[in-house]
Amino acid sequence: MRFNSFACLFSLAIASTTVAQTSRDIAYFHVNKTKPSMTMQYETACKRHWVWHQKMGDTWAYYIWQIVSGEGSGTYMVCSFGHSWKEVDESDQLVGGEEDDPAARLEPYLDAEWESYYRYLPNLSIAPNAGFSPSAKLAVTRWLVKQDEVDSFISAQSSTKDALQKAGYSGHLRWYQLVDGGETPQFLMLVDRDNWAAYEHALDESLAGIMEKTYGKDRAARITGDVRRAVRSQYVETWQYRPDLSFVPKPK
Repeated sequence: MRFNSFACLFSLAIASTTVAQTSRDIAYFHVNKTKPSMTMQYETACKRHWVWHQKMGDTWAYYIWQIVSGEGSGTYMVCSFGHSWKEVDESDQLVGGEEDDPAARLEPYLDAEWESYYRYLPNLSIAPNAGFSPSAKLAVTRWLVKQDEVDSFISAQSSTKDALQKAGYSGHLRWYQLVDGGETPQFLMLVDRDNWAAYEHALDESLAGIMEKTYGKDRAARITGDVRRAVRSQYVETWQYRPDLSFVPKPK
């Protein structure tokens, strides 16, 4: 786990994917759940931990959000975007040792942790994968989908994306599909939000109205029905960006 400075990447079943291995569409997510009353110690160690990453010459940017709504409230999400599998291997080699500063080790303050790798889905997203810039908040929806309904789910969400674009949606919406480190099929939808007020004014009209205007009442209902049939469970939460805890390496 590169954030905790020891390499442990599971054998990846996705090696046979038809997507080129050199494409930088891999995102890294590391969940850090702190022990009760150890938030301050964790954050202090986190800042010291990045000094070690800088010393090791790590070129990855790690953005940290803190979950502020939902069952995971208080949990930290350590994320890095826009990588290839080759870069994952190289990063594992680079940060595969132990910190020389005991005060930079995070494990003593963690109650639980796990890491996952997701693939960015450009066909569903309304935002570039390159040049990721963190927003103050993220509206995050986690979708667990039925195995035999994945294609139907993706098709329906693609239609939703087209409808949003035709309606003039100008926000950033990113989709990712889990490839390692959790229950599958699983998708994440991340929507940028500048503040809480942005939730109210994200769209001038409801999504249902946009879909109906774009496709007509009957087809819009079929698309919505396809999503509902495909989904096993859906979970929504809000992440607050923590620039004070994040690591963005200085350009050489």
